[in-house]
Amino acid sequence: MEIENKSNKLIFQCEVIRKHLLIDKHYQLQIFENKIMIRENLEHPAKYEIDLSVKNQLDWKHSNDHKIKEFGIKYYNKTKWFTGQSAQMHQMKTFIQTKIFMSGISGFYSSHDIIGSGASCKVILIKDYITNKPYAAKCISKDYIKKKRTSDRFDRLVNEIEILRTLKSHQNIIKLNEIFEGENSYYLVFDYLDGENLHKFIKNQSYQIPENNVRTILQQLLLGIRKCHQQNIIHRDMKLENVMLSKANSIDNIKIIDFGLAIFNTPDQTFALCGTPGYIAPEILNYEENKFKTEKFSYTPQIDMFGIGVMLYRIMTKQPLFTADQTKELIHKNQKCIYVKHTISLYSNILNQILYGLLEFNPKKRLTADQALELLQTQQFNQITLRNESTRNIHLHDEFQIPFYNDVIQAPYLFPNRKIKKDFYFPHSYHLNEDRVNKYGKSYLPSFSIKPSLEFGKHSLLDKSIQVPKDFIIEQ
Repeated sequence: MEIENKSNKLIFQCEVIRKHLLIDKHYQLQIFENKIMIRENLEHPAKYEIDLSVKNQLDWKHSNDHKIKEFGIKYYNKTKWFTGQSAQMHQMKTFIQTKIFMSGISGFYSSHDIIGSGASCKVILIKDYITNKPYAAKCISKDYIKKKRTSDRFDRLVNEIEILRTLKSHQNIIKLNEIFEGENSYYLVFDYLDGENLHKFIKNQSYQIPENNVRTILQQLLLGIRKCHQQNIIHRDMKLENVMLSKANSIDNIKIIDFGLAIFNTPDQTFALCGTPGYIAPEILNYEENKFKTEKFSYTPQIDMFGIGVMLYRIMTKQPLFTADQTKELIHKNQKCIYVKHTISLYSNILNQILYGLLEFNPKKRLTADQALELLQTQQFNQITLRNESTRNIHLHDEFQIPFYNDVIQAPYLFPNRKIKKDFYFPHSYHLNEDRVNKYGKSYLPSFSIKPSLEFGKHSLLDKSIQVPKDFIIEQ
């Protein structure tokens, strides 16, 4: 058989049937890397074809026992339905489930409690009808996506999906399993994680975390972010809240989540500001301060490494790196990297060396993921001398400039987005962290993130009064 595009590898093939009033017609269905082709026989050109793109949709119909009965493709604005062996159609689904939006999510899953909430999405616990296995479905409101006249928000959703598809095989990164489109929402189906986020885990520890445990956490963070950087992906919002424990109170398998701000690092990226105050790499804030500079804008993965440094400081000390009562003071300390540098007792010199290598003000001198991993595995190392001084050790003209953007906000932090904009005249907003909760005691996740947890009550991000809103219930 000759394949039209040799670079477009054939990955699945089966027979399907199109039912007609008098005589049913048999076809050969072929799935390639980038498209589905349906032809009467292998010698003939395809009669039907559909690009495997998130701009397209494939429909499913189910029997009463939730097995796939038919699938439909759009053809000249009409849906053409095909049937076949249920097992083969389920197998077909596994090859396309993150490449094209599918309909009929309620035929595969039952919906349960809300387990997270944000400015533009809800996260719902769902269970597979056949296996009863739990998953976390992030439900993104179509109203939110389409409210903006431009395609920016949909493009960001597509970008997040593409990034998650690229990273799906790594053990320290949340896995995207399927994508669906309903009448009111887009659904991203993730592995369900039993544990809390790393911020809550650290906060709930009544003792200083042992060095071996710190190393275990740090190694997984570095392996996960190294995978991102190897794939030319920059997360852009590394913080404790965006790392989840797979199992409650266990650090054996942690996962980086929330790739809503992540980007493929390409030369055409323009500067825009986003991130989480207290975790933002200082060169970003300094670029905003000097936004009328004429030099070429440059962007590096080192901003993720600074975020991991802030996380490591919190893990080792149980205190935030930058402390402030006012928005302006926090941003100022973050921007100038003002904190007291000292050896953190009960931890080895190598951990202290990695910590301050990650918190280096100059991104050109800041540790990369590979360098930090190499140091972490080093048995012999040079002693480091730390003095009570700031790490601000370069001039502004030596700095890198790195872009961020976002237009949603995480609610619990006391520094409201409006005040940040007023104080600093920034046209973009931030994700905020969980160090404080608002006066109602509720905490909400940022847009395009997940918080997989079944716990409700005092340990929950949501109280029991919050119900699944109709707009986010899975369409029947």
